[in-house]
Amino acid sequence: MNNTKIKTYTFALIGLILFSGGLCLFGESVIYKYENKDWFFFGTLSLIFINLGLGLMIKNNWGSF
Repeated sequence: MNNTKIKTYTFALIGLILFSGGLCLFGESVIYKYENKDWFFFGTLSLIFINLGLGLMIKNNWGSF
């Protein structure tokens, strides 16, 4: 395999990990909100991770291997 393909696979995998981590943080922020705790930081961080993960997966064509 050449370096371009390895780089594409690596960034797509990182995007998948960031996306799933963002979904987990989103769930935590929802739980914190219903428990009347400070949820804003976790909610903001989850949106950043979700968007960053989706962007990396789309840019590196995750579904077209």
